Amino acid sequence: MRVTDKNYYMDNLLLTKLDLMIDRCSGKKKMDNLIIIDGDEGFGKSNLSTAVAYYVAHKTGRKFTEDNMYFDADKLREVAQSTSDQVLVWDESALSALSTEWYKKEQQNLIKLLMVARKKRHFYIFCIPKFFKLNEYLIVDRSIALLHVYARGGTQLGRFAYFSKKNKEKLYYTYKNKKIRAYGKLANFRGSFSAVLPLIIDEGKYEKKKDDAILTIGKPKKKEVNKEKLVLCQLQSKLSKIYRRLGVKQKDVAKELDVSERTLQKWGKLVIMNKNLLENGVKEPNPKQLT
Repeated sequence: MRVTDKNYYMDNLLLTKLDLMIDRCSGKKKMDNLIIIDGDEGFGKSNLSTAVAYYVAHKTGRKFTEDNMYFDADKLREVAQSTSDQVLVWDESALSALSTEWYKKEQQNLIKLLMVARKKRHFYIFCIPKFFKLNEYLIVDRSIALLHVYARGGTQLGRFAYFSKKNKEKLYYTYKNKKIRAYGKLANFRGSFSAVLPLIIDEGKYEKKKDDAILTIGKPKKKEVNKEKLVLCQLQSKLSKIYRRLGVKQKDVAKELDVSERTLQKWGKLVIMNKNLLENGVKEPNPKQLT
């Protein structure tokens, strides 16, 4: 069937399922949806996720562009917590070779996201090469369906298999217990999709976002400025020097503030704290220095 103002093809059975999901997060209902899309690199996960996301956005009157696609779970969580009624795609496919430690950390962020933003009525689509690498909570408890993309005969791209909530759980536990990927036996139905990504989003911007995400791998994330701690540091630094201006003894100032002279001296040695320095990488003082 041809859908949306972009007039692209989507499988009728898949549309039926999507319409049911849309009903869950529409009107007065406070539910969200999570679809997992998995499959080998280059088999169309980004294309299918874009087609699904745009259909949902068009049907619900929401907006969907490349700005709704994320490669960093932290950034996705920030948006999900501060907004509502969004169609959001997290695409891990470009980062599939990363370590187990990265997977654990990223999935913790995704779980936090789904827990804190549960009633925001977002529609989530997570793309990942192998579904069994995801946490059990994401696959079994939270996702409502799994779409597995593949190439028929190893050459014909644009094919998918749909797994309902019940069947994707069977798929997950079959792999977990027997190490068998039973895609063929447990699929509810199969269908096809077309390459629609260029119709819907700016490919140049999309590729740049992906490249930027890859380049930041392994780099420490910049700490947010703690404004309260910043003010405290500035005040402590001033208090450590004020006795000289007032012509009083350091021990008297320390006594009045109920701190030791040593603590007062430490305050005086703190790096000059200001917002610009913090934002440019100056480390915050050790908490022990503040007492």
